[in-house]
Amino acid sequence: MVFITIMIKKYLFAGILLFAGMVCRAQSLTLEELQGLTAMTTDQVHNFLIINRGFKPLGRIILNGRSFEQFKSNRIDPAIAETISLGQTNQLMSGNTTRQVIYRTLRFQDLNSLYTQAKRSTMTLVFEGRDAYQNIYRFDNSLFSTVINVSLNKKSGTVQLDEK
Repeated sequence: MVFITIMIKKYLFAGILLFAGMVCRAQSLTLEELQGLTAMTTDQVHNFLIINRGFKPLGRIILNGRSFEQFKSNRIDPAIAETISLGQTNQLMSGNTTRQVIYRTLRFQDLNSLYTQAKRSTMTLVFEGRDAYQNIYRFDNSLFSTVINVSLNKKSGTVQLDEK
């Protein structure tokens, strides 16, 4: 009886370690969480990314003439680090605020997971194509426009979200 209990504990511990390893390798944010970032206030974004998800602020950059605040995931290996760029807050006619969110990763698994989440969401795939550098997938619904770019060598890519 003691032997069986020890074996059960051993297999349970191994299962927990395996599950923890799989979770640690997953992307840090889901598509739904990325969508949520489009409408959060600056304080909410900082609390969510820095406190809840362990991202580190990298400062501001200018992309295509627009100012973006950047955050980097806390993954130690730079080859699997994720970067989030948040565009300036825009005031909509409805009174709501919105911002552009750009997620970058060097892991195909992260992009594939987000692509799968987009396919299962309420968004519709409205464009699938490629250019000289990447495969392009555009999803759309009444609230969001999402473009997923995957490099042809499947070693990097971006997810860009815009709230309508």
